[in-house]
Amino acid sequence: MDSWTAVVSESSGTSIDRLSKLIDFGNPPDFYEFVCNQWVRRQGGEAGPWDLLMDGQIILRAVGHPTVLNLKQAVTLTQFALQADTLFDTKLLRRLLAHRLWPEEVPADEVMRTLEVLETLEEPHRLSMTLLKFSKFPDRKVQSKVAKILGRCVESYDVMEDLFQNPDARVRANLLEGLGRREGIEPFLSIIERATKDQNTRVSSIALALRARHGHTGATALIRMRSNSKMNDIRLSAEFAQKIAAGECTSRDPETGEILNTKDLAALASNVNPVGVVDAQSAVAAPVEEVNGEAKAHPDEQP
Repeated sequence: MDSWTAVVSESSGTSIDRLSKLIDFGNPPDFYEFVCNQWVRRQGGEAGPWDLLMDGQIILRAVGHPTVLNLKQAVTLTQFALQADTLFDTKLLRRLLAHRLWPEEVPADEVMRTLEVLETLEEPHRLSMTLLKFSKFPDRKVQSKVAKILGRCVESYDVMEDLFQNPDARVRANLLEGLGRREGIEPFLSIIERATKDQNTRVSSIALALRARHGHTGATALIRMRSNSKMNDIRLSAEFAQKIAAGECTSRDPETGEILNTKDLAALASNVNPVGVVDAQSAVAAPVEEVNGEAKAHPDEQP
């Protein structure tokens, strides 16, 4: 009931009236299962209920609301929605700004959920201008997550330089990690080189990893030396950097605590195959159990 209340509370009277003909608001079905079933029906040619959920922005609100869906469910519905509306990701981000005073009326938890979803998408480039606004959001975790996404898609050296001036080491580290997820980093080698001398071990280790991945033998040797350090933070940062040097850029699944590599991020909605045919049973599977393990060396998780 709480899930339904959260997503329909801002809907128009017309949308709520139409929705009440599909479900019993006194005893509503599981929200995620209901939406997945409507997608399956749409794939079979029955578009009406799915279109209602899209046009009434019910799916849009659900994906961006962390108490309604877990991350894997939010990503799955986003993948469905993008097949029906290629601008769904843009609308998802702009929804955060609609009819709200910036930044005090923009909930940090909704921003984080939206960014977590956007991080899994392969093409965040068209969102970069709007994401830049969130790089100034007064929450370190939000700035850090934005930096990782922008590192993948910012083309302007001046913008990248400005982002790297952030005083928070976690933001700088994530920016470099995002940069490492693109094929060509040559335009930003001067920033990376300067980052190898950063006073923060995490930042300098990731910068060394990027240099090592592009054939700098000295950087490879330094990372190897750090990975044998008796100092815990230096060793863990170096171990994380070695994954980046090997092309295994990682992230932590907020729902499970599991470490995800780049391929895992792209496969969060793996129940949608390349041609868009849905495995309905997989789509409505229960959320995975939480795992107690922590990514101690990951820049998202340390101050």
